[in-house]
Amino acid sequence: MKKMPYRLSRITKPLLFMSLLTLISISFSASASVNLAPPSLDDPYYLGQLTYHKKLACGTCPLSTTTLDADAAKDFVISLETDKQFTELLTDKERSAVAFYIKEFFAPRH
Repeated sequence: MKKMPYRLSRITKPLLFMSLLTLISISFSASASVNLAPPSLDDPYYLGQLTYHKKLACGTCPLSTTTLDADAAKDFVISLETDKQFTELLTDKERSAVAFYIKEFFAPRH
């Protein structure tokens, strides 16, 4: 049985090369667009969001059965400073951040 060497045609080589270059460029551009900085605890919105959901609104937390709307949110922000339960549970920084988060969350959108 005679063996025949496998050869790519003149048209196949450039097409294969271009396909390979396209795949490489797509993979580089996709990986470059995903590198975002993680949120910082110095950001009051992020700290407030994290604190609210981890310490106030989790399944066993004080607000687990509460649904906040815009009107209830105003009363809640006031109670963060006056309610003994919240002053004992949260630090000053956390209460301030939660108030900022709630105010921003319910602020009118433009």
